[in-house]
Amino acid sequence: MTDLNPAERRLRMMMSELREASAFEVYDALPGVVDPACEDIDGAFAAITASTGISLDSALKDCFVRFEQCSASWSMEDSENGLSGEFCIVHLPAVVATEAPPTATELMTQDERQRYAEFRVLDDHPVSGTGAFAALRLTPETPTPEIWYHDFHYNLGGFRMALDHCRYLDALTLTKGTFGWQFLFCDVSFADDDFVGLGDELGEMLDVFPRLFPDHDYTDLRTRLEART
Repeated sequence: MTDLNPAERRLRMMMSELREASAFEVYDALPGVVDPACEDIDGAFAAITASTGISLDSALKDCFVRFEQCSASWSMEDSENGLSGEFCIVHLPAVVATEAPPTATELMTQDERQRYAEFRVLDDHPVSGTGAFAALRLTPETPTPEIWYHDFHYNLGGFRMALDHCRYLDALTLTKGTFGWQFLFCDVSFADDDFVGLGDELGEMLDVFPRLFPDHDYTDLRTRLEART
């Protein structure tokens, strides 16, 4: 049996935390199985370079997840705001091969269309079907790809997140994929009319999760919420 690396163990632990907390109803959970084609991480990075012409920063190997898919959808019982979430994580070779879904790009500006074409989906919601997704922005000149969050409910161009791929996975293990958590790392205000409800939901998350998962530190996320409220 293949030993799991630290990034994979953190994702597995997140799955266990969701399942063991009685407050959650978990659906369609896939805990993650290592893809044999990705066991050689150096080889996987070389394959990415061969297929895309882009040499990713070797620092991304520190959080390389070899899972074919690690995913779950959940809801929280007795939540004031109907708190729920979903995540779907796959390995990087699959990410770089997954273009953003087709959309009405004619409604976008030229810059938005160009950026959208560079998106490669790293996390989305296949069960709940929200249409929102997080993406790597894959460009030859950026070995450490930008992370963007795209949700048509808010805009067409997407929101750049103030983190990299490794930190995205770290934040995911804290938020458990709570819908909209990505906006804690975007330049938005939860005082704006479009975001008021979301701010309430994330506020509940940061009130409840530290009690449910006391081994995790939610200080940074709470600071981010306060800065956007």
